[in-house]
Amino acid sequence: MIFVFLAFAVKLPADWLLSLDTLIQKFTTIPADSVLAKIFETVAFFGSPAATLIISAGLVIYFIIKKERVTALWIAFTILGGDAIAFFVKEFIQRPRPSDIIGGDSGYSFPSGHVFGTTLLVLFLIYIVTPRIKNYQNRFIVNCLLWIWLFVIATSRIYLRAHYPSDIVGSLLLASSWWGFAQILYLKFYDQAYRVLYRMKLNKDSE
Repeated sequence: MIFVFLAFAVKLPADWLLSLDTLIQKFTTIPADSVLAKIFETVAFFGSPAATLIISAGLVIYFIIKKERVTALWIAFTILGGDAIAFFVKEFIQRPRPSDIIGGDSGYSFPSGHVFGTTLLVLFLIYIVTPRIKNYQNRFIVNCLLWIWLFVIATSRIYLRAHYPSDIVGSLLLASSWWGFAQILYLKFYDQAYRVLYRMKLNKDSE
């Protein structure tokens, strides 16, 4: 609901939102040739949608190898479905990016693909990967690092002026909402999906 309200304000666009974005941007302006800009460009590269897809594909392969095919299917469905939703929202809202971008990003601004994809990936890692770390202290450290990574990615998109601050908030809201919905589907239909995949394996083995 909050995302819908924000998306509506972006689409208008609402004066109060433009003023808030402008105010925040005044405190996040850095020279294009600064060291910080170069660092954020590197961060943005590793947090790009392409990088997120590659890491997600690695997760899918890992769970297939572990014979957890329903989980692998869930990851693939959530990532690919989420990317499709984010693309649809971008095309519907059609918000231009800030005019003084550092790094040459193109396309529409709302929501941020970097932040959307990274949010989904971080949620997956925290929900289904780090719980497998037996040592509590190590698990806590890894979880903290993952949240910090998401924060750095989100911050970099603002400092590079590739997105307005409201784009980042919208991405976090959309990604967490979609992940929550996908998680509900996973928990509700896990047994049915497992039985279907098991029957498919039996049929394949009997051929």
